[in-house]
Amino acid sequence: MSNERVIAKWLTKDTEKGKKAKPVGGDRVTVGVRVRPMLGTPDGEGAMAKEAVAGQSGCNTVAINDGKTKKKEYPYDYVFTNNQYEIYDCIGKDMLRESFNGYNVCLFAYGQTGSGKTYTVQGLPGAGLPSDRKLEIENEGILPRLIKDLFNVVEEMLEDDSNLNIKVTMSLVEVYNEKVRDLLPQSVLQKGQEPPSLDIIQTPDKKIEVLGLTKHTVLSAERVRQLLSQANKNRQVAETKMNECSSRSHTIIQLYLVQQYETPALHNKDCESCITIVDLAGSERQSKTEAQGSAFNEAKHINKSLLQLGMALNSFSSKGQTQHVPLRDSKLTRLLSESFGGNSKTWMLATVAPSLYNWSESVSTLNYASNAKFITNHAKQNRLERAMEMKDLKERNKHLEEQLDLMKKKTEMLKTQIASLQKENDTLAGTAQPLDSARLIKEERTKLLSLKNQLSTELDMLHNEEEIVSARPEKALTAWPADSHETANNTFIGRAKVSLKNIIEQSSKFFELPLSNESGINKGDNATLMIKIYPVDAKGAPVTSAPPSTLLGQRVDFVVHIISAANIPEDYSRKVYCKYVYKWAEKDTYKTNDSIGINPEFDFRKRFAFSKMNVGLVEYFRSDNVITFEVIGV
Repeated sequence: MSNERVIAKWLTKDTEKGKKAKPVGGDRVTVGVRVRPMLGTPDGEGAMAKEAVAGQSGCNTVAINDGKTKKKEYPYDYVFTNNQYEIYDCIGKDMLRESFNGYNVCLFAYGQTGSGKTYTVQGLPGAGLPSDRKLEIENEGILPRLIKDLFNVVEEMLEDDSNLNIKVTMSLVEVYNEKVRDLLPQSVLQKGQEPPSLDIIQTPDKKIEVLGLTKHTVLSAERVRQLLSQANKNRQVAETKMNECSSRSHTIIQLYLVQQYETPALHNKDCESCITIVDLAGSERQSKTEAQGSAFNEAKHINKSLLQLGMALNSFSSKGQTQHVPLRDSKLTRLLSESFGGNSKTWMLATVAPSLYNWSESVSTLNYASNAKFITNHAKQNRLERAMEMKDLKERNKHLEEQLDLMKKKTEMLKTQIASLQKENDTLAGTAQPLDSARLIKEERTKLLSLKNQLSTELDMLHNEEEIVSARPEKALTAWPADSHETANNTFIGRAKVSLKNIIEQSSKFFELPLSNESGINKGDNATLMIKIYPVDAKGAPVTSAPPSTLLGQRVDFVVHIISAANIPEDYSRKVYCKYVYKWAEKDTYKTNDSIGINPEFDFRKRFAFSKMNVGLVEYFRSDNVITFEVIGV
């Protein structure tokens, strides 16, 4: 099954609204509006509880009527009234599909406090977690549904193509009182401790990044849900008269998707993308929320940042203002600058309350959403350049050019020698006896042939550079050579061993190895190392090999890929690396780059080749202790 068929299997729209939806032309921002049902309080009392805003899902319009002014209708790309799954089917599936195609995508939810933004994005507390209760499944928001389908597609694509590697990482920040804070920091926050404020920078390639932001590698939807739950505990929320669980900050969730092929091909394109989901804090009126003290100060910052964002939307709009909008004046607009007019496909989902009590806020939100319809982005596929590979190829090319210049010089020298010998041969042919002349000519031809063979051999060596690891299975593994700092008391050492039998027989590729604590400290007993070992052909492409008993006399190549470690003791996570040796060649130690954190990533690959398998090697591949790994943390 191709990647396109896998995506079609999981991301084809199956609601009537989704099937009938027409694609938005170009890179224009797609706008949807959700009108929540009447709830009573806080929708006002008496005459103020009258329904003044009505969503018309069938024709994708919102009708407003306050009984005083003329009735008005607002058209949008989508109008939703109640169904959570329908919103995901129309918006979330399109976002995922574009993300797998290498485009950055963004969804941001906007509306007054209490209008249902967080419910639409995340669902009710508990929704999205494994459960048999139908109510919780129906209340899942866009985010938990998107996460489940993301990993469904990733899992099936990896099963379908062994040449493909997919990496998913996650970060989560909040903008609170104009401070950017990491909601998933490496270090655990103490009760009542606020996360530190982080700086926003622009990278040399013009990307906006948060300096010091933690990015977590995630391998399953369950892990993402755990991180979301952890982040929600650190997020700023408070009770107001309008909402008993009001967001006091803007939350930005980002999932980074990297797709790389181990063997390059014309139809295999490495790409990366970023899925951004923004849950904006709701606009507030102090007269309705009755916010006091710190809550009032929070509301001022919220409304100011939303005002800046509204001005930015107007400036990016094709019918907007012409004056310059300083995006740097607000942390929120600077973080979202790529989502409006930049390298992203963007969806806006506005939420409104239907009652007359919320009339002014609802009209403001609908105008906000209408302006967003005129924003055009400039999304592009994010192709990955294999930087290290290009560097190696350039260095190799430079070396070959130098060798070629040397060969040209040798060729000129040989031509000079040939001309001299030819001249000498002509002289001898005129003076020597016939037998002597024939003998001399034969000797000179032998010399020329020898020089020609030497030149040919040197040229062949230039085109056949390949690392072949010599096999010495008869040697026993001696004591591990320790670095100078590895014997100190402040070092964590975790050791694991693995055989090559399963790899050669293709019964498994991935290993999650428990690390035995060799350092004598009372931490790190649940540390693990994630590796992948797989056979390749002579060109480096993954293959399915036969069992070792059929490999006598054959060439064997394989790759050791050290992916990451987990649960390294925090006190020993300032510098973490992994090294490993082979039983037959313990003097050759291979070491990854240094990493940091309790869950360090290494992404270190090394290819090994055996030019000819003998009986000793075949039996050795069956043994239990072929490769020994050590993870070092200081």
